[in-house]
Order: sequence, then structure tokens, then C-alpha cells
Amino acid sequence: MSNVLPVLLVFIILILFIHPPNELVFAQGDSDSSMIMSHSENSEESVTSYSDALIKAPLLLAQCTIVGIVFNHLVLSRIFYNRILMNFSRQNVTTQTGLGTDKRLSLIIILSAVALCVSCTGFLMLQVYNLSSELGLGFSDTFSIVMNTSLYTVWLLRIITSFLILVLSVIFYVLSGRNLIARRIDGNSVRRIKNIVLCVILICGSINVISNGIVSHNAAAEFLPLLAISADWFHVMAVSIWVGGLFYISLILLREIRISSSDLTYGRELDTTEEQIIVRNSFALALMLPYFSMIAIICLGVIGISGLYMAWIQLQSTESLFDSLYGNILILKLCVIVPMIALGGYHQIKLHLVMVQIAQRGNKSREQLSVSSNVNRGAQYDPFVRFSKTIKIESLIGITVLTISSFLTITSPPSMVHSDDQMQMEGSQLANNNPGDSRNGDGNEITPRFTDAFTIAASILASIVLIMSLLYYRKSKRELKNTLDLLKPR
Repeated sequence: MSNVLPVLLVFIILILFIHPPNELVFAQGDSDSSMIMSHSENSEESVTSYSDALIKAPLLLAQCTIVGIVFNHLVLSRIFYNRILMNFSRQNVTTQTGLGTDKRLSLIIILSAVALCVSCTGFLMLQVYNLSSELGLGFSDTFSIVMNTSLYTVWLLRIITSFLILVLSVIFYVLSGRNLIARRIDGNSVRRIKNIVLCVILICGSINVISNGIVSHNAAAEFLPLLAISADWFHVMAVSIWVGGLFYISLILLREIRISSSDLTYGRELDTTEEQIIVRNSFALALMLPYFSMIAIICLGVIGISGLYMAWIQLQSTESLFDSLYGNILILKLCVIVPMIALGGYHQIKLHLVMVQIAQRGNKSREQLSVSSNVNRGAQYDPFVRFSKTIKIESLIGITVLTISSFLTITSPPSMVHSDDQMQMEGSQLANNNPGDSRNGDGNEITPRFTDAFTIAASILASIVLIMSLLYYRKSKRELKNTLDLLKPR
């Protein structure tokens, strides 16, 4: 993963500098077609179209799934195989589990890539149809106009990267199937090739994500738009890794644990097969959860800081949070995120402790088990079953958050309304030959205020998020170390 990140950053920087924001955003275009699209997208109406949001929701979900599942597979699968399967199972079980996991992973990515192509194409067609109705032109004439805007450029970027993801997923599926190509190469080489393929898929997915920022509200920001687009990319990437990680655990990791635990050598001293499976499932989850907790904490820190920065740009005042539709949708999104964080805390604090306590029974000898039989043989409580249910609930809440985010992207923020009002005011002042009365006295640029209460509050909250993220990350590292020590084979 350390080799992927520099390559990924180079791709992002190249895209941003090849296509500067002021040439791509509808609101800042100079051509007639761009001005038409600007009026359609950035009018004073709060919402452009609810149909836009409903079509865009699957696009965000597909992007999140591709980036999150691939990233977490590259990180967590290596830990799962090295910490659990290689030490506590037979080689044929390890191979069988890996093949089933790889096939399921590739199928999920293929379905997500297809959904991405369909969603972005449907979004483009809907925009062309709406614009043709407004202009009274034919569909083909309107489409030729849209081809000169950033909407078409972004569509091409999404289609190309989605097609590459689709092709690479098929290659990954073929490599996972032990076909003639895979048989001519030794196992280590196949694994290395598959990891390279997944890294390229992750890069393509990340480029697909940055396409959102190119035509987002942040790209129209008049204060450092490149920084705003970067903040948007980091925000969506962190959300994708976090929420996509929940999808990965729900759809892939739990299945891996369930299949492999039936043949693990861990906990053989226990009497019943059912008790052995409960202990093995708890053992695997107790080791894996701290790793994902560290990933989630880093993502939450990035989400909090980048989200506060974008809120500072778009809202510009505390009142806008409550007085505008954009602010109300943002509040709704934050309210839905709270249960996700609460469930994550429940998994990390309470459920993980129960898993460790149950998993420790696998390290005890038969004499120790007979001494503590009154404690161990009470009501059978399986934390694996409980976790399987709550992680699916958390995943469904994550889908709800992404759906709300799609409505946020098609809602005009207060910054755009204020900018339009200021431009109209300056236009009327120039018409009355009073250019000196302009608010900033230098064009239409709005310089943000760095000393008002809203900026100070956002800065304080960002500092708190950063400090809390660092503290909880250190706590998760200590918890992981303690878990490894407690479950070390004796």
C-alpha cells in the first residue's frame, strides 16, 4: 500500500493541473453553453432536481463500494491470512477460502462498475433532457452543447475509469479461478499480480471519485478552489474507505471467518463442536476488529476536518446551517452518522471485550476448562452472530448517508446564493456609475473572514477532531497489542 499512495497522488495532481477548476466548473465558464449550464445548475432555486439525486445516489454508492472494498481487502486480507489462516488452519483450507473470497470480491467490483456506468450515463442523459426542455431545442442539439461543458468531460472520465475497473475485475476473476494462465505461474507470483491489479483498480476508483469534485460546489468556490476540490476528494475517499470497509466486513470478511473457523486448529480442547466454532469465530473477529478500528478512526478524523473546511466555505455563517435547505440536509446527514459512530463504539468497546473473553477459552487446557466450567457453560452467547447483525445495520445506515449526500450535491449552498446576490448588487452599482460601492472593491471575489465566530468555531471543532482522532488511534493500537498478547497461543 505504501507504493500505491505516491502513484495515486501523482495521478490526482496531474488531473487537477491538466483541467484547472476555473475552466471546468459551469459557474465559471466563459462560453455561451457554459453560461446556459451555469444558469441551470446554480440558480437561486435550492434544489435542481430530485431525480438528479436519485440517479446520483447509486453512483456514489458504487464509487464507495469499489474504493472501500478494494482498500480494505488489500489491508485486512493480508492480516487475516498471516495472523489466522496460516497459523491455525491447513493449507488446503487457506487456498479454498482465498479462492472463494477472490471470486466474490471480483463479482462485487464488476457489479459496482456496471452500476457506475449506468448511473453516470443516466445522470448525463437526464441533464441533457432537462436542458433541452428549458431551451426548447432538440435532444441532439442540446447534447452537442453539453459536449462543450465539464459535465461531458466528467462523464468521459467516469466511463473510462469504470471500463478499466470492469476489465481489471474480470482479469482478477480469471486469475482467481486457477485457469491455464494461473497454473503456469507459481502461487506467490499470482498473488503479486492480483495485488497489482487491485492497486490499479483502487487508483482508477480514486480518479473516478475526484470527478465528483470537479463539478461540485467546492469547484465553484472563489477562495482557493483547488484546495476545496482536494478537501472534497479526501472527504469522499475517507467516507468510501470507512463505509466501504463496512461493506467488506459484511459481504466478505464474515464469510471468510465462517468458512475457515470450521477447520481451525484453535480451541480443540473444547468439548462440543458448537462451542469450538463460537470460540474460533470470536478469536478471528477479536483479532480483526482492532485493525479496522484504526482504519475507521483515521477516516473519521479526515472526514471531520475536511467536512468542517467545506462547511466553512459553503455555509459562511452559523445561521445558514439552520436557515438554508443545504444546511438542513447537512444536519440530517450528521444526525444519521451519529448512530453509525455509536455502533462502531459498541463493536470496539463492548462486543470486542466479549470476543476476547470467549476467545481466551481456546488457549486453556482441559483442566483449566473443567475448573471454569460453571462460567463457560452457561447460556451460549455468540458475539459473531450479534456482530453480523449490527454490522449489517451499520452498513444500511451508511447507504442512507450516501443517499442523503446525493441530495446535498444537487442543493445550492448559501455561498452560491450570496455570490449571486453580490454579483447582482455590483452589477446594479456599476449601472448607476457607483463602482466604488462594491463590497470588496476588487472584482467579484469574495474574501472569507478569518476572525468571525463561525470561523473560530470551525477551527476549534477541527482541532478537537484532530486531537480525539490521535488519542483514539493510540488507544486502538494499545488495544490491538493487548489483544495479540491475550490470544497468543500457549
